[in-house]
Amino acid sequence: MNGIYRFSSGLRLAYKCNPSVRSVSIGVMTGVGSGNEIRANNGISHFIEHMYFKGTKDKSAFEIVEYVDGIGAQINAFTSKQTTCFYTLSIDSQADNCARILSEILFESTFDESEMEREKGVVLEEISMCEDDNSDVVIDLLSEAYFGENPLAMTILGERDNVKNFTRQDLIDYISRNYCAESSVVSIVGNITFDKAKELVEKYFEGKFSSNCKRKWQDKRHETKPCVKSKFKDIEQSNVAIGFPAFEYDSKYSMAELLVNTIVGGGMSSRLFQEIREKRGLAYNVYTYNSSYVNNGLLSLYIGTNVESVKNAVDCTVDIIQELRKNGLTKRELERGIEQLKGSYVLGQESGGVMMRVNAKNVLFSDNIFDIDEKIKAIENITLEQTKEVIDYSYDLSKASLAYVGKKPDCDVNKLI
Repeated sequence: MNGIYRFSSGLRLAYKCNPSVRSVSIGVMTGVGSGNEIRANNGISHFIEHMYFKGTKDKSAFEIVEYVDGIGAQINAFTSKQTTCFYTLSIDSQADNCARILSEILFESTFDESEMEREKGVVLEEISMCEDDNSDVVIDLLSEAYFGENPLAMTILGERDNVKNFTRQDLIDYISRNYCAESSVVSIVGNITFDKAKELVEKYFEGKFSSNCKRKWQDKRHETKPCVKSKFKDIEQSNVAIGFPAFEYDSKYSMAELLVNTIVGGGMSSRLFQEIREKRGLAYNVYTYNSSYVNNGLLSLYIGTNVESVKNAVDCTVDIIQELRKNGLTKRELERGIEQLKGSYVLGQESGGVMMRVNAKNVLFSDNIFDIDEKIKAIENITLEQTKEVIDYSYDLSKASLAYVGKKPDCDVNKLI
């Protein structure tokens, strides 16, 4: 059984029963992330995620994790551009205890100032770690190049100076403005009845979100303006990322878009992987992936190569894209892509954690529960004509932005595409 239940406060329960397992995954996803921050507080959504684990009225930071370990469960969280999610995974008999601990950290955290100072050091180390991963750096730089002044351009971890200067009141005010019942979903998946899931949400979450919240889904649509950004660093590998327009979350083109991505750069049999890595040996890593948001989307293409091969690798990529725009996908590629997509969706059903996140995001962004039968039907109905429309819209080099991180190449980075 799949379903959505709406409470009087506007909070929604996304529910999926799976009696073939002995586990329950519970997630609380709210529509707040770096994409609705401003430059002055960039990073606050992620920092708040950290601070929710640093102590409640009744439990210290250690007692929280000790409690979760003691019931044989797992607890974690993540922040993205438009969401923050706190979740647990446990055996079915511990679902009540997991809902309670999630409720405690969300509604009874104290945000102790001494804990804040320690956690600032942790987040600053996390920023340093990401700065050392140049494949992450180039993707962040691509977001900045592609989205420009749109908040989606900003990093999730935020600016160092911002993190250093966050105050306890900053966190409390931000939560009050953004952690809304109307833009939050409790997603429960596993061996649990609907009545029990509803009871847990009523007991631990309903009526507890801020009543002063103003978070609405009014994220601005980005107007594409090609841009190139580069960071020259004395590192061994050159990192190139190209960004193209993509469709918003739950677009009518979403399935066709995923299929095209699969064929172009989504795996070892993809055009980019076979031509650039297997046939020409120009890169170790080459792939594409879609990021879909409310009102926006970004198709990212990544190439990791050496500085001497940058131009050849990008030229080869441009040739592949131009051929794709000219001739589209083949019937055989369409059939293969359909089977690959069906496989990935069906296999994803096997993980309660994956389905918890999928259901939460579906309900949060489009007010629809994930339905595997509908998804399979939509995949099987993809046509070559639909994929051509996706290619014409997305793989447009005149609208592409580019980011480069690595040693300065002999070619002009600003003229690579």
